Amino acid sequence: MLAPDEEYHDLATLVRGKARKNGSRVAVRFDRRSISYADLDRESERIANGLGAAGIGPGDRVAAFLFNTPEFPLLWFALAKRRAVLVPLNTALKGEILRYELADSSPRALVIDGRLWSSYAPVRDAVHVGREWVALPAAEGEAPPSDVPRFSDLPTDRPAEAVPAPRPSDPAAILYTSGTTGPPKGAIVPHEKTLTTPREIGLRSRLTPGAVLFSALPLFHCNAQEMTLLTALLNDLPAAFDERFHASAYWETAARMGATHVSLLIAMVNVLFKQPPKGSDRTHAVRTALTAGATKAVWPEFERRFGVTIIELYGMTECGCTTLMNPPDAIRVGSVGTPLGFVEADVVDDDDRPVPAGVRGELVVRPRRPFTMFSEYLGKPEKTVESWRNLWFHTGDYVTRDADGYYYFVDRKKDVIRRRGENLAPYDVESVLNRHPAVFESVVVGVPSPLGEEDVKAFVQLKPGATASPRELFEFCAEHLPFFMVPQYLEFIDEIPKTANQKSQRFVLRQRTGGTTYDRESFGIVLRRP
Repeated sequence: MLAPDEEYHDLATLVRGKARKNGSRVAVRFDRRSISYADLDRESERIANGLGAAGIGPGDRVAAFLFNTPEFPLLWFALAKRRAVLVPLNTALKGEILRYELADSSPRALVIDGRLWSSYAPVRDAVHVGREWVALPAAEGEAPPSDVPRFSDLPTDRPAEAVPAPRPSDPAAILYTSGTTGPPKGAIVPHEKTLTTPREIGLRSRLTPGAVLFSALPLFHCNAQEMTLLTALLNDLPAAFDERFHASAYWETAARMGATHVSLLIAMVNVLFKQPPKGSDRTHAVRTALTAGATKAVWPEFERRFGVTIIELYGMTECGCTTLMNPPDAIRVGSVGTPLGFVEADVVDDDDRPVPAGVRGELVVRPRRPFTMFSEYLGKPEKTVESWRNLWFHTGDYVTRDADGYYYFVDRKKDVIRRRGENLAPYDVESVLNRHPAVFESVVVGVPSPLGEEDVKAFVQLKPGATASPRELFEFCAEHLPFFMVPQYLEFIDEIPKTANQKSQRFVLRQRTGGTTYDRESFGIVLRRP
């Protein structure tokens, strides 16, 4: 098994040190290009020079609206060399949520894939980002204006004003997470955290010389950043990426990339398992699959069919994309594992008192070393304090723990809906539905999905005398929401059930039966992915 280096505490020093050690060995592999360790350092240095010439310096934020392309890691490491901060944006964002995240993070610049310009253009005038660079040309739809410079014109060999390496406590990125009763929160992630979690993941991933880590998850999420990109670099291995997940060709792509280790969400596990059996199911070199949410029913059969070993885990943006993980030589089917070395964990009741083994409670965690979890929520001190109660970070998830210290995920305590690997807040969907002129009020809940996790269901109360068809409301959502937030189901209701203090009773609606539920797919509404 490989042991990752312990000497790195910031991304800039990591890239420079690994270039000296690994030279021409492949660091990052994409469909259209492979980048060596030396080139990763050299090209990110040239981009850092260009950013410096454009006035980007320590503490400045730069938003990245990018797919899985070489521009993403090159930009991130260039920003680290300037002690600047990456703000990666979900490529599905549009409308009010995109406007909000840009306004909230106040980036000095934006690097955007030209294919996403049609999503950005409607909010551009409202956010006034100072500098913009287009990474790739627009394939179709609205194209960037001709006066917006290309990202490829930014690099320069002329050294920028020197800045010292980032401190472990300096922010490396701001990652947006869904809020339950308000807009998304920007979790400020320090450099030390970006490397601590991957270091621990590497120790439990059965890595060997020659391993290749592969992901079809988006680089704007901490999963692909920490579990694939940075885990690979810390262990002197290649990280390989597909631009998006394609279930029908997944194992063929993994084979083409030379993958030995993959990262899968529960929806991906279920979709792959439901694909018709074919020869490529085992004609690949993948031997380890890191997963989140694999069930006891699917887990052993998935391993047998595809010839892999599942290592199940649990994590979240604030405390590490992996916080609990099965030890590689003591895996328990159905468990999300034991705490990684950088955190303590416990299970508590509603009064934050520890509960006995086997009793359901909320998972709470705290770091053993400084700067190994998120620092705070950007501009939201009250939310930061709320999440850190009694010296513990409260995850909002129910778990149990057995007598041997293994944890088992039970359910979510908070209202966040988990759909196809995306966390989404009911608030975000409701705020759009409530803008429809016929809607008086709406409540959105998660309902069980046949693919695992949840689907989105909207309960809608119309204004007195107003009318709206299900199709009309589905189409309204599809126009104004990212594809993964558009409700799968919709039910009209005469009155939203409320508590005495007028809060919506979501639990009542989750258990509601007997109403007429409309399925978006029955109307033939096609959701456009970016």
